[in-house]
Amino acid sequence: MFQFQHIGYLYALGLLPLFVVLFTGAIYWRKRKLQKVGDERLVNEQIRGFIPGRNTSRFILLSIALSVIIIGLANLRMGDKSEKVQRKGVDVIIALDVSKSMLAKDVSPDRLTRAKQLVMRMTDKMQNDRVALIVFAGRAYLQVPLTIDYSAVKMLLQNVSPDMVPTQGTVIGDAIDMAMKSFTQNERKYKSLIIISDGEDHDESAIEKAREAADQGVVVHTVGIGSPQGATLYDPDTKSVKLDENGNPVVSKLNEDEMRAIASAGHGTYSLLQNTDEVANRLVTELDGMEQKSLGSVIYTDFTSYFQYFLLAGFLALLIEWLLPGTKRKPKTNKAMPVMKTGIPMFLLFMALGVSSHAQISRYLQQGNTLYDQQKYKEATADYEKALAKDPNNITGMFNLGNSLYQQKQYDSSRKVLEQTAKIAKNNNGKAAANYNIGNSYMSQQKWEDAVNAYKQTLRANPQDVDAKYNLSYAEEMMKKQNQQNKDKNKQDKQNKDQKDKDKQNQQNKDKDKQDKNQDNKDNKDQKDDKDKQQQEPQSQPSKLSQQQAEQLLNALQQEEKKLQDKLKKEKGVPVKLQKDW
Repeated sequence: MFQFQHIGYLYALGLLPLFVVLFTGAIYWRKRKLQKVGDERLVNEQIRGFIPGRNTSRFILLSIALSVIIIGLANLRMGDKSEKVQRKGVDVIIALDVSKSMLAKDVSPDRLTRAKQLVMRMTDKMQNDRVALIVFAGRAYLQVPLTIDYSAVKMLLQNVSPDMVPTQGTVIGDAIDMAMKSFTQNERKYKSLIIISDGEDHDESAIEKAREAADQGVVVHTVGIGSPQGATLYDPDTKSVKLDENGNPVVSKLNEDEMRAIASAGHGTYSLLQNTDEVANRLVTELDGMEQKSLGSVIYTDFTSYFQYFLLAGFLALLIEWLLPGTKRKPKTNKAMPVMKTGIPMFLLFMALGVSSHAQISRYLQQGNTLYDQQKYKEATADYEKALAKDPNNITGMFNLGNSLYQQKQYDSSRKVLEQTAKIAKNNNGKAAANYNIGNSYMSQQKWEDAVNAYKQTLRANPQDVDAKYNLSYAEEMMKKQNQQNKDKNKQDKQNKDQKDKDKQNQQNKDKDKQDKNQDNKDNKDQKDDKDKQQQEPQSQPSKLSQQQAEQLLNALQQEEKKLQDKLKKEKGVPVKLQKDW
């Protein structure tokens, strides 16, 4: 069955009737002008080099060239075969233990890293199943709702750490409850829960909850990680081995009995994580063996394109028109360089070259898509950039380039390209797809507020996008959590500052009291030294005068005073008034 890939180009064929009308009008106008001069046949014979019908032949060749080039642009193709593929799968929720015991290094490099590698391997091997991700420690949190966007799961998995869960511990029962709430509630099958943990469960109800999940049609598989001998834990606060309340090193051990019991109660299997690929293959095989539900159908069709034949016909028509002389040539004695004809033939030549450029762009895009599917993102980026070098506004090239940069974790560069894609996209689906991936890039960098805005833009363009709704809900939850953490941190910082100021003031008061006490001790010591010194020096005894000696001394003083008064009277001639001295 034949069809055109780019049917919009065929509207350009509507120009041909206009050209025919213009050409016919030009012929009619020329004929009337010649009739005014004289007999048309005789006038044409008098025109040097005139070839009757030559202009019409050239016009027909140009019309043919234009027609086939437009058809080449539209890319006529035929579907070789069509295949309708029915998509079937199950809903899988992966519950990942992120408690601090998962940082033990009894497996290399540590338990949590090995668990994340296992999830990565599983998503690489899964095809049609829907996947969700839950992290748990003292409480469980849904990180990725059920989706077929495996790249979103991988993206968020890279940022998983014990800091994501404020309450520490290992409560597997809470993870099972969260998984049951996340499954579709109107089905009692097609569901599986995979719990990856070291099994140090601080919740006695885990086995009972696994049994209840199995009764509701959920198959519970468990993966144990660690060793029975265990390993000590590193405490980042003290930067040494973590100690318990008695001062003994904390040793975390794999509880295989607990993990086996949960798997048995959930009608699933238990696996010890030693070889990552082997465990991933075993789990995916178990999932493939379950009864699967229909997730819709996809029709794949292989096409054979024929645009190159139309391009070749257009080139031949242009070449013949260019070689076809417009007038009769007479021999000349002097040779001269021929003058190349321009005008419409050159225009069509450039149009044909444009078609060739379009074919190169398509080839670069196809090569890039093939490399992208092979996860060779760097090489795919190079092909997309080559396509955009020829057509900077090619929407497909820009969108694919943004995705390729995103896979290389060049999030800022990816966003820049995708934002330009959303800006120039002509339909809502293109805008929605670009904004959705912009939101994913913000999610990778934990810029939750920007991610929320991007997903809102996605839903404005495509309100039915289920994945965007899920991601928006998750981003809003994480944004609230981040804001709360920032408030708690600011509050804690203020409390620490106040406590620090209080401690500093108390220390200053203690130092001042100590200084005052030292000064008092010094003063007491000085007083004591002065007292001792006075005691050591001989004391002067008061003089004792007899009554007769005292009277004689008083009379002598009175006589001296009288003489002084007499002397003053003689010098000034005025009485002297004496002041009292008693």
